[in-house]
Amino acid sequence: MSSILRRPYLGPRVRGLRIKELPRDKLISLAYANTLDEFLNILKSTHYNITLDRLTRENISELRRNLVKNYLDTVRSIFLSSGRDAKNAILLSLKYFEYENIRNLAIAIKAGKNPEDYILWEPLEFTRRRHIIAGLLGVKNIEEIEERLRNLKHPAYKAFQLSSKYGEEKLSIFLDRQWLEDISTSPVVEKDQSLRALVADLREYFNTLIAVRSRVWGLTEELEELIIGKPSPAVLSAVRDPPARFLEVAQSSVWGKILVEQVAEAPTLENIATAMDNIYPAYVRRLADVYISRFSEFSLGALVAHLEYLKAEVTTLIRAASLLAEGVPMEKRKKIFEALTR
Repeated sequence: MSSILRRPYLGPRVRGLRIKELPRDKLISLAYANTLDEFLNILKSTHYNITLDRLTRENISELRRNLVKNYLDTVRSIFLSSGRDAKNAILLSLKYFEYENIRNLAIAIKAGKNPEDYILWEPLEFTRRRHIIAGLLGVKNIEEIEERLRNLKHPAYKAFQLSSKYGEEKLSIFLDRQWLEDISTSPVVEKDQSLRALVADLREYFNTLIAVRSRVWGLTEELEELIIGKPSPAVLSAVRDPPARFLEVAQSSVWGKILVEQVAEAPTLENIATAMDNIYPAYVRRLADVYISRFSEFSLGALVAHLEYLKAEVTTLIRAASLLAEGVPMEKRKKIFEALTR
């Protein structure tokens, strides 16, 4: 039975997600805003319902809550009118926020700040997973977070294992890795061809990012432990070949084409590593189109790909505002967000 017959309601909702995306010129204007006032004024001219009267360095966290709430409102409207398989796919997509809260809790602990000021409870209430983060409150250090996660049988403890072995500064990338490994083994993914394909594409991107980083870190011998599953030709090329040869191998993929656009003029290992960190929003934006074409707008893969892009759009806006608040020069911000302009 085709996905159109199984989920006739899903196509209009996926098209609605596309309409929700910010026009490219608007997104670029926000990324390159000159002041926080300008950023907020542009943002208020979009569909994002922001309650802030003024944006300052001190209330960036409130902007973050506003933007995530807007995202969740969009997700909720689809969730409530969807069938069971689409609901399960949406809940799987929202698992990202569980890992993001663990990341923010660890950052707060290391900085000696109150973790509850950095936790977003609404996504956890949506997924009925509030108890996971609640069970981590009161920890005194990073080691205790790992211990409690292990006791909760939460796979994120493996990210803390890797960071304790290879460096705490790598915790963020190891949490992203663990999030993807977690959803890769979900029964929801195993049952649906389009979701399996999407997760495989995302896994390829993250594995390659880790492979490039492992070369920078001097950890290529440990690659098998760091990546998810078996290394692909692109992953092996990332750790073995000269940068120019790696780009030749990578450009057969969607993310590889974007990467080549970014670093073709100066294909050094350092430039590739930096670009790999920054191209994700542009990558999932193109991937969403690919999945409509490959599996139709009625597929779970297309739905999750579009949700992933909208989430990436929100994180891009939060990052842009944060960099602006920190006084990061325009030239540096342009390099970070350059992939969005192509």
